[in-house]
Amino acid sequence: MNRPGKNEIVRIKIENLAFGGKGFGKLNGYVIFVEGGLPGDIADVRLYRTKANFAEGRIENLIEPSNHRVAPPCEHFEYCGGCRWQNLEYSIQKKYKEDQLREALIHIGNIPNPPVEPIIGAHKIYYYRNKMEFSFHAGENNKTLLGLHKAGRFQDVFQLAKCHLQSECSNDIVNFVRDRSIELGLPPYHIRKHEGYLRFLVIREGKFTGQMLVNIVTGAGEYEDIKKLGREIGRKFENVISVSHTVNSQKANVAKGEKELVLYGADHICERLGEKEFRISANSFFQTNSYQTKRLYDLVVEFAEPDKLDRMIDLYTGTGTIAIYLASLVKYVEGIDSVPESIEDAKINARLNNAADCDFIVADVEEFLKQVVNEGNRYDLMIIDPPRAGCHPRALKSILLIRPRKIVYISCNPATLARDIAELSQGGYRLDKSIPIDLFPHTYHIEAVCRLTLNE
Repeated sequence: MNRPGKNEIVRIKIENLAFGGKGFGKLNGYVIFVEGGLPGDIADVRLYRTKANFAEGRIENLIEPSNHRVAPPCEHFEYCGGCRWQNLEYSIQKKYKEDQLREALIHIGNIPNPPVEPIIGAHKIYYYRNKMEFSFHAGENNKTLLGLHKAGRFQDVFQLAKCHLQSECSNDIVNFVRDRSIELGLPPYHIRKHEGYLRFLVIREGKFTGQMLVNIVTGAGEYEDIKKLGREIGRKFENVISVSHTVNSQKANVAKGEKELVLYGADHICERLGEKEFRISANSFFQTNSYQTKRLYDLVVEFAEPDKLDRMIDLYTGTGTIAIYLASLVKYVEGIDSVPESIEDAKINARLNNAADCDFIVADVEEFLKQVVNEGNRYDLMIIDPPRAGCHPRALKSILLIRPRKIVYISCNPATLARDIAELSQGGYRLDKSIPIDLFPHTYHIEAVCRLTLNE
């Protein structure tokens, strides 16, 4: 077969969606991944990368649009790097996420007929995020830009008119901070030159409490008016109970830094999930969709079937939210994480919720589990919520030696989830439940909860 070359235009029908969000079709059996392609599209596609087994391209001309295409409400959709499936019917988004979990468990997990239950979709598909990071940038003639990054172009920021992901109040704050920072003469940071002052505006919301936190991230420098800006934000927006100033003097383009000051109000906000309340500071971790996180944690409880005599361990505990959510339902909980700041937040959250039987430990998960094996300790229930890379092979080896009766595995990556489940299945566990849950509508990201039970 003569495969097409780079920059060649080919006409194909998009058959499906690949993990990562791209559509794909075939040309005489040759797979082509298409940015922005949706199932059912017939399009002329210009190829920008060709390999032996596949090519990648962009739509040059949409000949016949998919029946599942819808008009995206966001005016920035064509160039924003955010919600790339906003032009796809939400019911179809859910279907493909559910299918991708099932396919991963079949082809990577080696489970011929995986027990995948229907996806739990989101009740709110817009204005659902409780955290957004907006970037400052010095545009042409040093014009202050405050918005989001263009797709695939991290050093390019567009001027935001309105984002449909967080809240209307969040949009108002962005516009106020942009205009007021210009009036106060606070210079924006130039991403490529690494010059300037204002770098990020981070807005956090307690969706169930209504409380808001604003964090202004700057480079090094002494600008007294940053304090004035912070106070004005707090006084203008009644839901804002905390305004912080974080200093990041390094070139790393991240919304964290080496120094944090409170400019207005408290040093944190609170979010409520069910009967539990959690403290959120400017740089602490919390799942970014409170509505679906509540449903996720309820699902974890359902899968875990906790018993008052259970000894539970929560691996990759983060700020301890899952451990605390289940604490009153088991005998005791140990939460393990390698990030000291996360464990400090977990301890504060435990005191806030009177979770006396929670013990949070700063440790590398692999090393901690190795120690558990050496000491002969046992757990009845294990919760695993690892990063996208999944569990380290050494951690899986120790888990199979510890042999908890039940494992609830939470994952944001179907491929590594399926890989780890294959390993656990070979070691004596069976997968008896799995449900995808949509935490991020209009994106390809998938969250899934699985339960594995030890074969007797």
